[in-house]
Amino acid sequence: MNNYNQPYLEKYTGRASRHKCPKCGDPHSFAYYLDGNTGLPIDKTVGRCNHESGCGYHYTPKQFFIDNPVKKECFVNPVQQKPIQKPQREISYIPFQYVEKSASYNSSFVCFLCGLFDRYSLESPTIERLMQDYALGATKDGSIIYWQIDTKGKVRTGKVMKYDPNTGHRVKDRGGINWIHAIMKKQGLLPDDYHLVQCLFGEHLLKIYPTKVVALVESEKSALIASGVYPDYVWLATGGKSQLSIDKLKVLQGRTVVMFPDVDGFEYWSNKAKEVEAIGCKVVVSDLLEKNATDEDRANKIDIADWLIRCLSESTVTEVKTAITETEKILQAMIEANPALQLLIDTFDLELVA
Repeated sequence: MNNYNQPYLEKYTGRASRHKCPKCGDPHSFAYYLDGNTGLPIDKTVGRCNHESGCGYHYTPKQFFIDNPVKKECFVNPVQQKPIQKPQREISYIPFQYVEKSASYNSSFVCFLCGLFDRYSLESPTIERLMQDYALGATKDGSIIYWQIDTKGKVRTGKVMKYDPNTGHRVKDRGGINWIHAIMKKQGLLPDDYHLVQCLFGEHLLKIYPTKVVALVESEKSALIASGVYPDYVWLATGGKSQLSIDKLKVLQGRTVVMFPDVDGFEYWSNKAKEVEAIGCKVVVSDLLEKNATDEDRANKIDIADWLIRCLSESTVTEVKTAITETEKILQAMIEANPALQLLIDTFDLELVA
């Protein structure tokens, strides 16, 4: 049995489906045998004449391949053409000068941070470090700009958000979230075909702090507040639960990562953690909120920032930070000597994902 699709005779669908007979020359009496793989004629001589004069010409595929063994080989093992791949669009970037130009303490959220750390002092070491590390910007109306800067130091975009300076809660009735690349496109400063590929907020810090443990959260707000309390970690934000994509997290390859999901995202992040391990990371997932959240906390869908703000209202930064000092030492030791993780899990309410 042949290991190729059987040829079939071209069906009559009108004069256009009939061709010139190689023998009698009639222009509309010849039906081709078609390739079962492609639907194209095997050869213009392979077919059958149906002329009324009784030409009788009938050249079968079998005879054709006997006469042309080389063509049979091509027919049986057709060259597989590789699918045409569309070229990937290059990532677009915003000139870094706009980050430098936007640098400002004059955002409502930085005002809130000043109240949270170091007694409302703009000159506090904590605020200065957060401003410098994360290149925080501000708009004229006091919104904060969370710049997304990748590991190469290139600027992808900036998220613009407004906060209440007293509570630190987002002001959702004054425009919501905006994006710097969208604003600049409207102003004609960027091309209409600007190709945005988001990265982690704080991603550029991975090269600045190559030995630090990475702490991953959802919101930029959480990353800043947690970094203020626990500066020995590199705090990065995905920008939302739906933004926890492996493509975005590939930059974490080879790092130790502690994941801090929001109170409603523990199961989802635990499943994602397995994928992060698969790209070469050591991953632990904190169930701090999962274990300690109240029913009200769950209804409000709190995150690590809400939990820390509550702790800081009751204790000092030093007291809150002491709670995981021992864990920081253990994590650092794990990087250097790879000891057992049980103590880490017990002391920091972490769940090992393996």
